[in-house]
Amino acid sequence: MFRKIFESKEIKVLRAQMESSPDDPAAHFNLGAAYEKAGRAKDAIREFEATIMGNPKSAEAHYNLALLYENQGEGENAILHILKAGNLFSNKNDQVNKVEARGLLRQYYRKFNVKPEDFSQADMKE
Repeated sequence: MFRKIFESKEIKVLRAQMESSPDDPAAHFNLGAAYEKAGRAKDAIREFEATIMGNPKSAEAHYNLALLYENQGEGENAILHILKAGNLFSNKNDQVNKVEARGLLRQYYRKFNVKPEDFSQADMKE
């Protein structure tokens, strides 16, 4: 409750939009981005996960989740989401973001001491 008093106007407006359209993935995404910008990682993760529930093909939500999970030290979640983001960017023919996601994937494999073969093909699908 204390935190809500000091929330930014942007977060208050975006939360109101999300509450009026709880099934709108874009509303969850926008609120997640605002939370991420405010340094509220757990709230951002919750909203990006909600985005994916409504729109599993949101490469951007998967990408943001990968970054957040990586910062939280959750390697497996970071890798799974960056894999999905890369595949979805590829499906959208977004080569710039696909290449960036692939670079992060290599970093995450090294950082978390994981090998690609540690993940099943099912994990890598969108």
